This record gives sequence, C-alpha cells and structure tokens, in this order.
Amino acid sequence: MEALNSVFLPMLTGHLIADFWLQPDTWVQHKRKNGWKSKKLILHAGLASLLPVLFTFQLDLWLFIPVIFVLHFITDFFKSRLPDTIPAFLADQLLHIAVLWILATLATHVSISENLTRFWTYAAGFVLITNPTGIFTGMFLNAVIPDKNKKGKPDVSAWIGIFERVLIIIFITTGQFAAIGFLIAAKSIFRFNDTHEDGNKKAEYFLLGTLLSFTLAIVVGLLINWLIKTL
Repeated sequence: MEALNSVFLPMLTGHLIADFWLQPDTWVQHKRKNGWKSKKLILHAGLASLLPVLFTFQLDLWLFIPVIFVLHFITDFFKSRLPDTIPAFLADQLLHIAVLWILATLATHVSISENLTRFWTYAAGFVLITNPTGIFTGMFLNAVIPDKNKKGKPDVSAWIGIFERVLIIIFITTGQFAAIGFLIAAKSIFRFNDTHEDGNKKAEYFLLGTLLSFTLAIVVGLLINWLIKTL
C-alpha cells in the first residue's frame, strides 16, 4: 500500500501523542472556558503541529507546521464549543487525521523505508489503544450508564484498561491469540467480588466496558497485522 510508505504514519503517531498523551484534562477545560483566547489551546496546537513534522525526520517539511497549527487550532476551538459526545470526538479526530493524510500523500512525495513503515505502524497502533481508545470507551459508558451506577475511581480503571489493551496488542502481533482468553478470565475472576457485591447492574456495565475495550484492542491488533502483511 503506497500510502503507508509516505510520512503519514509518523505524522499520525505524533498527532496521537500530542492530542492524547500530552494534553491533560486541565488543558481541555481551559479551552472550553476561554475559547480562542486560551493559552493552553495555543500551546496544544503548537505541540500538535510540531510533533507530527518532527517524527518524519524531514527538515524540508517544516512548512507543514504552520498549516497544521492553524487547522488544528480552528478545529479544536469549534470542538470546545460542542458537547462532549462521541460524534463530536470522532469528527474532531477525523478532521485532524484528514489534514495529515492530505499533507503526507498529496502535498509531498517524501517516502520512508519499509522498516520504518513497519516501526511506525506498530507505534501508531500502540499509542492508539492507550488513551485514545480509553477515552472513547469512557465516553461510550458515560452515555449508557446512569449517573448513580458510574464508577467513583475512573483513573484506576483507565490504567487497567490501558495495560490490558497493550497486552492484547502484544498477544495478537506475536500470534499468541490463546493468551487473550486467559487475560479475560483473569480479569473476570479478580473483579467478580466487586461486581457481585453491588448487584447485577454493575456486573453488566463492567462486562460491557470490558468487552468494548477488548474488542477495540483486538480490531486494532488485527489491523496492524493486516497492514504489516501488505508491506
């Protein structure tokens, strides 16, 4: 797949790191409160434009930085005016990624080697199944779980979800599919008492969140394997 040998994958990895790993919740709230005047919005747009270009290791692509900065700033400003919903989240990410795709495939003919393409495929996949997938899963559960049934300590659950998805990606990319079943069984055993104490509803929501988290991780893992085979 010719597009994979472009600089899109390193740019995508830089975007995911800047948008999720390097953007704390306090910055998101600051953007919502202050709009286009938010210094956190300016700082975030700067990181989101700098990292994708840095990860390409192509100095002649520096003109991409102001383009990404302006478009990321505008997109995030309008996103901060919208409710925190799954459609808004997906639209925001699709717009960011579309900009990177256009720049990487249409605005330059720079390409990377097969080994680097393989590396950035794994890198983008691993970043994707950490915070981005965790945020999406959390938004989905918030949409379907009544307030009284929501968990009180989301940070711990978020980290558990990240580690379990990382393990799933490792199992899939190394061909150890059977280990995924043991991971699901182990988590279910450890959490059985907690869910049993609060009744069937909590057990149902726990199972829903686990299945969604695992499904997304498996899909990303299979996608990584498919992309690697196409190289």
